[in-house]
Amino acid sequence: MRQRILIVMGILLVVGIALYLVGVRSTKLHISVVAEPLVCIGGERANLERCASGFPFTNGLLTTVIVDVLLVLTAFFTVRRMQLIPRGIQNTIEAIIEGFYNFAKGVDAKNIAKFFPFTATAFFFMLYANLFGLVPGVGSIGMCVNAGKAHSEAIARGPVADVAPAAAESAEPDFFASWPASCPKDTTLVPYFRSPSADLNNTLAFALIAVFLVQVFGFQALGLGYLTKFFNFKEGGMGFFLGILELISEVVRIISFAFRLFGNIFAGEVILVVMAFLFPYLLPAPFYGFEIFVAVMQAIVFAVLSLVFMSLATQAHGGHDDKAHAAAH
Repeated sequence: MRQRILIVMGILLVVGIALYLVGVRSTKLHISVVAEPLVCIGGERANLERCASGFPFTNGLLTTVIVDVLLVLTAFFTVRRMQLIPRGIQNTIEAIIEGFYNFAKGVDAKNIAKFFPFTATAFFFMLYANLFGLVPGVGSIGMCVNAGKAHSEAIARGPVADVAPAAAESAEPDFFASWPASCPKDTTLVPYFRSPSADLNNTLAFALIAVFLVQVFGFQALGLGYLTKFFNFKEGGMGFFLGILELISEVVRIISFAFRLFGNIFAGEVILVVMAFLFPYLLPAPFYGFEIFVAVMQAIVFAVLSLVFMSLATQAHGGHDDKAHAAAH
């Protein structure tokens, strides 16, 4: 088996080098930091990245709907024929859920019933969303939009990152430019699909939900006493100052949650596009494997941080135990 794998890799190496040397590659590479609208419902498009009016139905929103459908289908096929000795997809999903549940129970066994539903849901959604962004065709299959004046305006505004801005004006011919499915000269590809985690709107929404639930669980566990974490007048000036820092940290968590996930996934997409531009057949392979690892780890990090912050919010200020907190009430 090992010898066969090496033979296949050797053949791919030779073919990749040969295709690269004869010029079978694309020089028109474009990637945007914002989700592009596919349709402007009730309005019209202003440029590649926004609608002049109406509701923008973006490629990130379309992919989010697809990921939601995949999650529902996963749940359906997992529980459709439950077996005492799980097999196939039931075995895989149960193993993931049980592993994460045991970990969450180790963090906060008392409140696991409150924390687990959101954190597990966020984990599976992020996992599916991150991995979906690595499926071949995502980001490369779409519609051609006139990039003349609209593209110039978009670049002037700054939200578009052209990975190879000089490529479009390069004298080097684009091998795929003459293909029937390729975009004409004065148009730019707007992909149908975009990883939801590469859309800041999506990651910000999850960040707001996570931080909001942290506050809800904090008030549920400590009542109005939860506010002493932020407004502490009993421990003097230093206590008040530390409380303000805690309040700022709660707001900063929203930014941290949103940009950590968005930055890692979007940066991975940029790396893959750049590597594909430099050597499109073999150079992206190790980076592709690394991005799969990043996709899984980012889903775990988001869920675990949410779990830890929720657990910390339920603890009385100053580290008092449950009995002392009960006596205070």
